[in-house]
Amino acid sequence: MLKESEYEKTSNIISRISLKIPSDGINFKDFLDLIGEQGGLLSCVLLIAPFLFPVSIPGSSIPFGLAIVLINVGIISKTHPMIPERIMDYKISQKNMLKLLNGMHRVLVWLEKFIKPRQRIFADHPAVMYVNNMIIIFAALLLMLPIPVPLTDFLPAYSILFLTLGSIEGDGYLIIAGYALTIITTSYFVLIAFLGITGINAILAFFGLNI
Repeated sequence: MLKESEYEKTSNIISRISLKIPSDGINFKDFLDLIGEQGGLLSCVLLIAPFLFPVSIPGSSIPFGLAIVLINVGIISKTHPMIPERIMDYKISQKNMLKLLNGMHRVLVWLEKFIKPRQRIFADHPAVMYVNNMIIIFAALLLMLPIPVPLTDFLPAYSILFLTLGSIEGDGYLIIAGYALTIITTSYFVLIAFLGITGINAILAFFGLNI
C-alpha cells in the first residue's frame, strides 16, 4: 500500500501531460500511452469533462460513454481497452487538447482542496476495485441514454468523476460519495421512467431547472 506522500495529485499529472502534447495534436491511442499505467482512469476523468456542467456537447454522450465502458472492461479484464480503431485513431489538435486539459485542471485543483488518501480499502482492495469499475460502467451506460432531460448527462458524469478520482487519489470518502451519487442518479432515471420526459421537465421547470 502506498504512503500518503507517494500519491501524486491528479491535477499535477494533468499539468505534466499537457507539456507533452505534440504541436500537431495527438490521437487517443497515443494519449493513452502518454499517461501510462494510470491511463484508463485518467482517460475516464477527461472523457467526462464535457458533461461536468448541466449543458453538454450534443451527441457526445454515446461515443464518450462507450469509451468509458470499454476502458473499464479492459481494467477489469486486465487487458488493453478494446476501443474501436476509429476512436483510437481520432486525432485532437494541440489547441483543443490543451483547452480540455487546462479546464479539467482548474476543476481538479478546486476539488483537491478536499481530497486526501483515506479509507484506502475502497481504492486498493481488489474486490472493491472490481465493484467500483462495474459502477463506473453502469454510470457510463446511463450517460449514453439519449434522454432529452436536464441532468441526465450531468449526474452520471459526476458519479464517474468521484469514483475515478477517488480511485486514483486513494480517497475512500470520495468513492463513497460516488456510490451515493450513483444511487441518486439511478433514482432520477427511474423517476423519468415513471413520470415520463414531460413530467420530469415540468417538475424541473417548477424549480427553475429547465435548461
